[in-house]
Amino acid sequence: MKMVMPKMGMTMEEGTIVEWKKKDGEYVEKGEIILEIMTNKVNIDVEAPSSGYLKVLRGPDEVLPVGEIIALIEESAEAAKRIAEVPVAQFEEVPISRVEVEPTIAGVADTVERIPASPRARKLAEERGISLVGITGTGPGGAITENDVLRELGEPKVTIPVVSGGFGIESGSSAQSGGVSPLAERIARERGVDLSKVKGTGIGGKITKEDVLRYIEREVEPEVVPVPEIPVYETPVEAAEPEVVPEVVPEELEAITEPQVVPEVVPKVVPEIPERPEVTAEPHIPPEAPGIPLTGIKKLTAERMIKSKREAPHLTLAMEVSMTEASKLKTSLTVSYTDIIVKATALALKKYPIMNSTLKGNKIILREKINIGIAVARNEDLLVPVIHNADKCSLKEISRITRDIIERTQKDQLTEKDVLDGTFTISNLGMYDIDFFTPIINPPEAAILGVGKIKKVPVVINDQIHIREKVTLSLSFDHRIVNGMPAALFLQEIKNLLEHPYRLFMEGET
Repeated sequence: MKMVMPKMGMTMEEGTIVEWKKKDGEYVEKGEIILEIMTNKVNIDVEAPSSGYLKVLRGPDEVLPVGEIIALIEESAEAAKRIAEVPVAQFEEVPISRVEVEPTIAGVADTVERIPASPRARKLAEERGISLVGITGTGPGGAITENDVLRELGEPKVTIPVVSGGFGIESGSSAQSGGVSPLAERIARERGVDLSKVKGTGIGGKITKEDVLRYIEREVEPEVVPVPEIPVYETPVEAAEPEVVPEVVPEELEAITEPQVVPEVVPKVVPEIPERPEVTAEPHIPPEAPGIPLTGIKKLTAERMIKSKREAPHLTLAMEVSMTEASKLKTSLTVSYTDIIVKATALALKKYPIMNSTLKGNKIILREKINIGIAVARNEDLLVPVIHNADKCSLKEISRITRDIIERTQKDQLTEKDVLDGTFTISNLGMYDIDFFTPIINPPEAAILGVGKIKKVPVVINDQIHIREKVTLSLSFDHRIVNGMPAALFLQEIKNLLEHPYRLFMEGET
């Protein structure tokens, strides 16, 4: 049975393998926790979908899309042992099931033998209108692969066939049984490392990036740049004596011409060039400064932020909002500014659903539920627990939920439900004296609201100076999904709700 990267929520697109709780080849029971994955910055335990012997195909730290095969569970130990002998790289071509091939002669469908073929091979054959009968398979167990069909069509291969060693490595190498992780293969290719000389320490002898880096550090010598020799002059260079040409004087002038005095020639002395000190080819390399590993939540946050800035064209609007009336409401109900802003944002999202959407391919999907995430810092990590159905919650309920999820975030007690399926995010940096900032969208959401510091400022009302509490809200949105006008109207609606907070109770709240 195939075990794939599970989809733990509507917005989950990929997951990171953290740790296998069971060893490769070990017997597992259905419902038993065998794997820990990380998605949306929260670690999740995964149960075995069936009972049997585990064959692990993907190792720790690998980031895989939802639906990717990560392991196989076989009913017998013999089957698991046979699978263990197949390089991991070949499992893309291993047929999951045997498919029936259409007969070449009508009426003999019942007598046609089932032919092993990969799903991609069968699909290609159907698209090109050819039969798999008569095609020689080169895959495991004689299965027909996509390349076999292309060869039959006389077209070039689209993938590189995997030799017995896997990934084109000579047989007998340490990578033959376990394969090579994509990152390790890329590093080896860039640094010119022969993977056949690298010993794999991953699952089933798989070569990991750590194995390659360790080999480079131990075996690969730094390149020595030759230094050209500088000629050294050991003796001074003698100056050449100039040739003296006697002057010819006419006889009639000889009597009155003074005798010519030839000046003494002084040779020019060239100073000796001192010998230069020996130049070493190895440059001085200062000791490496201590660093912070980019792993776990830090790595996931970095990847998501890069994805957001690379794919979504950000545009940020800012608006100053009076919080004087909201401050009175905060005091009377014993709630926080964040609670009031969450409620106002939820009602504004209900009025402008385009802000509560996401982009999938060439289609904008309007989310049915309004689930607002709140960015919470935990030590140096950043997590976004979610208030589900925030538009249907009263202000008191939002206050209770917010306090609960923030407390559990600090204690590292969040579950997968707490962080999945967010549709909009609020980031509040006001408590750190930040007046204004441009928040980065939390993908795959369409927008994020930044909240600055609430402070007292003088304002002129009817030619009189009054003191009012003000805050600057900054709305960053994906310009592929939302244009400037609806984004401005949405931000203006939040402003009106905060400046007239009694409107927060018009949705049936008591």
